[in-house]
Amino acid sequence: MPTYLGMDFGTSGLRGIIIDENLNTIASTALPYPGYPSESLTDSQGWLRGLEMLAQQLRSIHTQAWSAIKAMSLDGTSGTLLLSDRMGKVLGPVLAYSDQRAAAQAQQLKQQWPAGGICLSPASSLSKLLWLRRHLHNFSEVHYVHHQADWIAAHLIGHWGISDRGNVLKMGLDAQQMKYPEKLLNILETADINPAILPKVMREGMSIGTLNKAWAQRLGLSTAVQIRAGCTDSVAAAAAAGLYVPGTALSSLGSSLAFKVVHDKPIHKMGLYSHYLGDFCLVGAASNAGASALLQHFQREQMRALESSIHTEYPSAALLYPLAGSGERFPILAPTWPGSIIPTGQNTETFQKLLEGLSYIEAWGYDIMEKAGVSVQGPIKTVGGGSINAAWMQMRAHILNRPVEIVVDTEAAKGSALIAASADLGGLKLLGQMPSPSGKLFYPAADAVQRYAPYVQKFQEKFSRFAV
Repeated sequence: MPTYLGMDFGTSGLRGIIIDENLNTIASTALPYPGYPSESLTDSQGWLRGLEMLAQQLRSIHTQAWSAIKAMSLDGTSGTLLLSDRMGKVLGPVLAYSDQRAAAQAQQLKQQWPAGGICLSPASSLSKLLWLRRHLHNFSEVHYVHHQADWIAAHLIGHWGISDRGNVLKMGLDAQQMKYPEKLLNILETADINPAILPKVMREGMSIGTLNKAWAQRLGLSTAVQIRAGCTDSVAAAAAAGLYVPGTALSSLGSSLAFKVVHDKPIHKMGLYSHYLGDFCLVGAASNAGASALLQHFQREQMRALESSIHTEYPSAALLYPLAGSGERFPILAPTWPGSIIPTGQNTETFQKLLEGLSYIEAWGYDIMEKAGVSVQGPIKTVGGGSINAAWMQMRAHILNRPVEIVVDTEAAKGSALIAASADLGGLKLLGQMPSPSGKLFYPAADAVQRYAPYVQKFQEKFSRFAV
């Protein structure tokens, strides 16, 4: 029976998962990058060493499954950029996904290309490329532009210059037409950048080559193993969560709040942007609010202790917008605003007010999606560390007026493994028709929905001056 390998190159470490043709996980492992935490996110050679170490662990865990691998795919952090010569040697610094040094270039892009969308941020690949053009003394030697995932994959096949459409979105790709817009090419030529260095773009799951001999020996695999185009880490997580059917929604309750809904066409307005997965789009956005704001006021142990004392069916009447630092991007745009002043006191009342504020922000986000023409169907799938808080999940169900489902088995590495398998199993669309494990569901209560509804509206009215 063939098996499929997915690898996730995250912010602090790697994870690998092997699945069978029935999509069952049969082996998994994780480890930090070599030398973590020192510069691990920008240590390109550390990525390769980590890949080899991860392979050794998986091989020792399940030798038979490892030897049966037919195809593999990997994901990496979106927007982590590096340049190389024609042999793949890295030239200059690796700029991590969160790197903000290209602020001046982003500001210039806003003037040149006002409709550039997600390319207009300092963290975008395009802004970083323009920064590197200005600061890299040997830029004339650059032959390829890479993102983390495609640079690693290039080593495995032995040739360069191929990427998936998700990673290249922040470079300005028109993913619907699968080409670089004329406006982008003009901007590069004005900056004395040859557009030929941009990667050739493939759809996720398409074969980009087979494992070369050198890496086959290092990993203990056959040279017949297919390397299939991967994706960003967030798209891989969406694949693992089962986002294949239009209307399916996913909230990620991590350090920030992120929203995605499967839709039949891309939307880039009202603060929304679109990734792609199979034949559909993942319309989404992200707020700077999230669990990081909670952790500024409560330790994890305190939140666990207070959870049972929260009255999830009765709103506190507070309207707080909790931010961990200055600046918000969605559902409002306030680059320097610090958010609401949070009451002092590490007690149940303050904790409930913060959870309500985060839930109101989430409700506002989905309201914007609906107004943009994105229909949300069924329960709101939920992943992230915040999902362990049952009180928050129940409160969200009341405020969103929808069932909330905690999704299990949502590792990005699992999503990459599914993408690797999809070409042999009828495509990503058919994966959505296969049974998947369902998590715990929280249902809205009609009376609680009615109590919260006025505050959902008042929250938007209070902060609407910042609306996107």
